[in-house]
Parts: sequence; C-alpha cells; structure tokens
Amino acid sequence: MADIPYALSRKILPAADIAACPGPRLLVFTNGVFDVLHRGHVAYLLEARALGAALLVAVNSDASARMQGKGPDRPLNRELDRLIV
Repeated sequence: MADIPYALSRKILPAADIAACPGPRLLVFTNGVFDVLHRGHVAYLLEARALGAALLVAVNSDASARMQGKGPDRPLNRELDRLIV
C-alpha cells in the first residue's frame, strides 16, 4: 500500500486489522472492475452493504480488467483512480 495516497490508505484495512475486529459480524465481500462507475454499481454496492455489518470491496487490477474481454482500451480509468473513486 506504499503507492496509495494517505487519505485512501485510511479507508483500506489490512487483512490482519479486519480479522482483529470484534465479532460476531457478518462481513459481506464483493469485487469488480468499477471502471466507469455508474448507478448500477452504486445500487449493487448499497444492496450488498445492507446484507451485513460491513462491506469489503475488492477492485480488480488493470491486468484483470483487460482479461474481461471488453476491448484493448479497457480499463478506461487506471487502477489507482478506480480505487480512489
């Protein structure tokens, strides 16, 4: 996480910190490219968050996004930019 801006790094918890959270809590996990964030993404994330006490969102890397087959110019937004959004 050394190349992630400080303000963003405060929102990203290391796995050890997540494991140390007092339980029982239902942790909901999802992932995606979230290249061009749209209302469908927001609705999906809100619904996922409502399913538990916490939501863990993983953002696919640029390499992973390219393997999705959406075209050679994808992702439109770089990984760090997608993380910040």
